Amino acid sequence: MVDQRPIILWAHARSLSTVFERPFLQRPQEFHVIHEPFVPIGHAYMTNNQEFLNKIPIPKPTDPITFVHHFSPVLNEILAPHYYNEDKTHILRVFVKDLATIFLHASEGNPLQSKEILTKFKHTFLIRNPEKSVKSYYKAAIATYNAWDKAGLPNCEIVELFSSNKIGLKESRILYDLIKNATEEAIALVDADDLVREPEKILRKYCEMVNIEFTKEMLEWKSERVEIWDTKMSGLYHVQDLNYLWHKNAMQSTGFDKTISNDEEIEYPLYVYDIITENKPHYQYLFQHRIKI
Repeated sequence: MVDQRPIILWAHARSLSTVFERPFLQRPQEFHVIHEPFVPIGHAYMTNNQEFLNKIPIPKPTDPITFVHHFSPVLNEILAPHYYNEDKTHILRVFVKDLATIFLHASEGNPLQSKEILTKFKHTFLIRNPEKSVKSYYKAAIATYNAWDKAGLPNCEIVELFSSNKIGLKESRILYDLIKNATEEAIALVDADDLVREPEKILRKYCEMVNIEFTKEMLEWKSERVEIWDTKMSGLYHVQDLNYLWHKNAMQSTGFDKTISNDEEIEYPLYVYDIITENKPHYQYLFQHRIKI
């Protein structure tokens, strides 16, 4: 039987994961792309937004996942075979990108980590050297704090964005091992530097591992805003311009090897380098399992 399970790309902060959606957005007749569906729920947890959480419906007995959890309706939406191509002739395969840390923390000690549920999806991972990802995350977080301050956001609505436990490489490592042990399947794990250096070779192998036919159109795209990124970010961080701040490099890119970075280098505080050092072992562990070409 041909594997058509929804593909999930588990990533960490500033790992080039948003730009990784672009190849699949290039093929709307074959893929339905879902951008960070767990992030709003994770944000509601962080801010203790019970009003938001209480509005999440409980699963129905006929749903693929009946376990009652805030994430279950999202997982059922991902699994639902109701995404069709334009002329309704076939079902689109789903591609999802989200953060490993959000799912890992929410699924601790409950059936979401069971083999029964995990094997309903084709799991993949993207990692990036913390020398690059941590610095990028710090700059984006500082810019966000400044925007919040300028907008006069109340202290009760401000959340901590950058800290040692928000990087996500440690959680990516834990989730990788958990999924590997539970599913006993080969996992496509991409290193961002490899992807930028050899995009066609890496993407070809990734496609092979998730049962997708690679096409050249997956390598280049237009520099443009992407609606699903704006929609997901809008209201989440309370300042509309932050949609552009967090996603500008992905929006301005035209290919993996043409990703634009207009960020100026800055002087980083010592604790940023401490966090980089702390995350290197987790990165190196995952790096050994990456797609090799």
